[in-house]
Amino acid sequence: MHSQYRHSDAAPVTPVPYLRSCRLLGVSIAIATFVLLLVAACGAPEAPSSATPLPVTPALTAAPPTPTTLPRGGSLTVRLATDISELRPWHPRTRGEEQIVGLLYSGLTRLNDSLVPQPDLATRWSPSADGRVITFTLRNDAVWHDGRPVTAEDVTFTLDALRAISPTTALLNDLRRITEVTAPASDTLTVHLAERYAPIFSLLSVPILPRHLLSGRDLATLNFWDAPVGSGPFRFDRREPGIAITLAANPGFYRGAPLLERVAFIVAPDPQVAAGALGDGRLLLAELPWSTARTITVTAPSLQTGAYAENGYYYLGFNMRPDRIFRDQRVRDALVAAVDLQRILREATEGQGMPIGSSAAPGSWADLTAPPTMTVDLNQARALLDEAGWRVPAGGDIRQRDGVTLTVRLFVRADDPRRIRAAELIAGAAEQIGMDILVQPADFATVIRSKYAPPYDFDLLLGSWSNGVADPDFADYAYYDPDDFALFHSSQINQGVADSRAALNIVGFSDPVYDNQAGAARQLYDLAERAQAIRLAQERILLLRPYLFLWADRLPVVCNQRITTLDGPVNLSTPNYFWNIERWYLDVER
Repeated sequence: MHSQYRHSDAAPVTPVPYLRSCRLLGVSIAIATFVLLLVAACGAPEAPSSATPLPVTPALTAAPPTPTTLPRGGSLTVRLATDISELRPWHPRTRGEEQIVGLLYSGLTRLNDSLVPQPDLATRWSPSADGRVITFTLRNDAVWHDGRPVTAEDVTFTLDALRAISPTTALLNDLRRITEVTAPASDTLTVHLAERYAPIFSLLSVPILPRHLLSGRDLATLNFWDAPVGSGPFRFDRREPGIAITLAANPGFYRGAPLLERVAFIVAPDPQVAAGALGDGRLLLAELPWSTARTITVTAPSLQTGAYAENGYYYLGFNMRPDRIFRDQRVRDALVAAVDLQRILREATEGQGMPIGSSAAPGSWADLTAPPTMTVDLNQARALLDEAGWRVPAGGDIRQRDGVTLTVRLFVRADDPRRIRAAELIAGAAEQIGMDILVQPADFATVIRSKYAPPYDFDLLLGSWSNGVADPDFADYAYYDPDDFALFHSSQINQGVADSRAALNIVGFSDPVYDNQAGAARQLYDLAERAQAIRLAQERILLLRPYLFLWADRLPVVCNQRITTLDGPVNLSTPNYFWNIERWYLDVER
């Protein structure tokens, strides 16, 4: 089971206080000035907490082209919402750590802006006929930041070391599908798998580590700030705890030396302070809360704004087990026909929520099913319930069948006003068609968590899933794969008392057509073939409705328009907007 999915109904996280130290030792003058102003704006100190273009053939009579000078130089300043006191490259726990790791390290593969696995340290790969052995050809021009060459032995060392760590995360657990890694030649690597497994190509974007520096050390306990050597586009320069983490351009980077001189991640927990710094150009890029980012261009029109979808989503789950009311698809379809999703997005999320048609990350290569056009149709909803035998009794409002009223319970966590409002709107829609939904706000730890386990005592559950694999408490995109086998495949239904698995098919959905397509999608290595299987699986989910997909949250990004790339404007609609960071530059004419 690809076990990346987990319910993201954990208690709200308390923000980590900002260490407002004024020590600026080792920070460049421009960055130091920004940090000093930012610290002043924050107030009194607090205690710390812990694609290359195709060549153009010139005409025979044309003069030799004059080389174009690339726009090199300058620093990119990026907001860091919390400081990073410990670094573990394979285990980012925050968005800032995920981004820094992506600049410092390389993997066998990397994800592009559509989250498609691409060659990185590997130039190509070839699977065996049974898909259980994958041969990678490695590039010969990659070097570590200390000048040593990256070798096949570094890759075998990394994968062996990570497979030896206790699998506390979905990534480490899935890497154990690898049974052996060998290096038959200096530029060749073979990865042996226990079974054919398509998500492996995303997992192998895991950072490769330098064997010559780390052999014999306990990676599970090592703070990589003590050995921050990678082979990525930027190298570690300096870290001022609570102030900034500065990375310098790696001139030996194999895809070409970055145009930027450095990237400085500035610790700026207060979003209003960060917004002010964006407005006056002291900060050039930041991810901000929705409430802050919504109005920022009103006061700072020089800024480019965008948003990508969080790697997770909210849903209404229908319990489809025998003897449950929503076992009947007509009842599920009736409720869906009555719900005004646009109103939910508008009122419950204040516009931050975006409609989704599947479990795939919006905008990714696997986002193949458009959100349905949700036109409220109360007449259709009532007709479906009539057909299912649920009828309004004379003089009554709530439908009945065989003396039983159409009354169901909808569980929702009590400490999330957005979910409660969404649940209330769903209940209000149900009332219009004679369905009585009792909204049950409840504590997560003592009530909601139990609904994800036997005996699955719920009719409706308004929940959420997080699809990150690096850390249980962070929805990272570092190793993104769209596999939703664990949520909907019939093999993932709990089979009774003796079944001790953490089975995630909590609604009891079982459909042989979905099973076939989802199973194929896990085994097809050709991306086009895999996408077709995923599309068919998504269509099946949309048709049979084990879930009503509600929304995914937009995560806003703001960027100074002086920042651009050789490929055009920065694409802020993808979580992986740093994918071509070596081609970013500062446009001095803006």
